[in-house]
Amino acid sequence: MNFRPRIALITALIVLISSLAVGTASAVSLTADEQYMLNLVNKERRANGLNALEVDPKLTFMARRYGQEMITHDFFSHDSPVSGSLLDRVLKSGVSDGWLLAGENLAGAPSVEAAFKGLMESPTHKANMLEAKYTHVGIGAVVGGPYGKMFAQEFIAYPKNMFFVSRDPNYDLLVYINDKLLCADPPSFIRQGRTLVPIRKFFEELGAAVVWDSASNLITIDHNGVNIQLAVGDNVAFVNGEPVILDIMPSMKASATFVPLRFVAECLGAQVSWNTNLRTVTVQLPISSDNP
Repeated sequence: MNFRPRIALITALIVLISSLAVGTASAVSLTADEQYMLNLVNKERRANGLNALEVDPKLTFMARRYGQEMITHDFFSHDSPVSGSLLDRVLKSGVSDGWLLAGENLAGAPSVEAAFKGLMESPTHKANMLEAKYTHVGIGAVVGGPYGKMFAQEFIAYPKNMFFVSRDPNYDLLVYINDKLLCADPPSFIRQGRTLVPIRKFFEELGAAVVWDSASNLITIDHNGVNIQLAVGDNVAFVNGEPVILDIMPSMKASATFVPLRFVAECLGAQVSWNTNLRTVTVQLPISSDNP
């Protein structure tokens, strides 16, 4: 049968913080395939006397990203050469601390019906979908790959006495540099429609030299013959000595300095692209002798 499912399950016991900020999950629009898969899963859970799963936006983005990642890099596994293990992906997704259990189903199939049928016929996959502890789910359905479509189901269990907490949706994005995930804390974020990245972590990935002058708040970046100077709170930057007006200024957040991604990347000759559906930003750097 032209179908191929996989499953992984990990557990983590975490001591809950006694005081948690209560928030509302940011909305996410599901595709027709994602909504159909969610309906099938919840129908089966209700038929077995279980709670219906709520949609977690962060898990939804995580599922979409991973489906696309497997298609792009031509592999089918819970362990990725790009994003690591399921636990790695959950921790990077930004889901609320305090979760108790996480699991993942993967399927390659031409349709939702074929994927769901195959998962239900596999005892381990079926058990994952019918795990009573799970409270939230993210479903990704991505067109492509050898089976026509790639499906990812990402499950998570929050304690019943824990309100679902979601951070600002402006933080629900990942930045990739030449297909390598930029891991930074605090993470990249969006302000006034522009993506800002933590300067030191970003340019460490590029192999660039970064100098910070605390007295003047001046940031100097040198990479492959390009010199960039920016100052926190100033909308004028200098590229090889020439002034450039910025539409958003560098800023400080949680003791880290953030700069506008598109400006600094394009100064270095990189291409920047944004995927709204996956909430990912991709930076492709030109190949040179200094940047293999």
